Amino acid sequence: MQVLVTRPLGQQQALMDALHDAGYQPLHSPALHIEPLPVSDASRRVLMDLDLFHAVFFASSNAARLALAAMADIWPQWPVGVNWLAVGKATAAEITRWHLQPTVPDGGFNSEAVLSLACLQQLTEKKVLLCRGESGRELLAQTLAERGAEVVTLPFYRRLPNPAFHCPAQCDWIMVTSVESWQAISGKIPAGAGIVAAGERVAAHIRAQHTGPMRVAVSAHDEDMLAALTSV
Repeated sequence: MQVLVTRPLGQQQALMDALHDAGYQPLHSPALHIEPLPVSDASRRVLMDLDLFHAVFFASSNAARLALAAMADIWPQWPVGVNWLAVGKATAAEITRWHLQPTVPDGGFNSEAVLSLACLQQLTEKKVLLCRGESGRELLAQTLAERGAEVVTLPFYRRLPNPAFHCPAQCDWIMVTSVESWQAISGKIPAGAGIVAAGERVAAHIRAQHTGPMRVAVSAHDEDMLAALTSV
């Protein structure tokens, strides 16, 4: 059974290895290309005041990798008293590689789960930095501001549709981990192909355009995507 992984280049191997070990034939064609953005002078000025932030949130492993590289150029030693927040395990692993201790939601791995973290409940007169892509959901920023935080958002990359994306006609299942990934490939998927969607929010967008079989994973984590595929 052929399973197409659509993660960006460099982020696919662990899932492909897991699929292979489970007896599937994994294929890879990225739905999106990740393009780093230059760090502007305005962004550098924000990062120079990193010690003034109550919390720093990284929306993805790409955001953590690029943002922390920019921060490390300014801070030879990390500021103390900052809550380093990750949306999921891959992002937390990237933060850990920079010798920082991340805080991750117990479950959910989305904006709603992050908003349940204890350190984000009382935010009056506190600053929160959001490190993310050029586009994304605004729920987190809006809710933090409603809780009294001064929210600063910095983009570190943009996601671009991969013009070379290809889904073989004989592919049985396609793994889709974000709404933006689906939007980039929706017109290139065979009508009868099955989709493994990373969560109900992604699944809702796919159902509006695709009538083939679907299985919904608990999250975009490799183990959850594989579990959804193998469920009966």
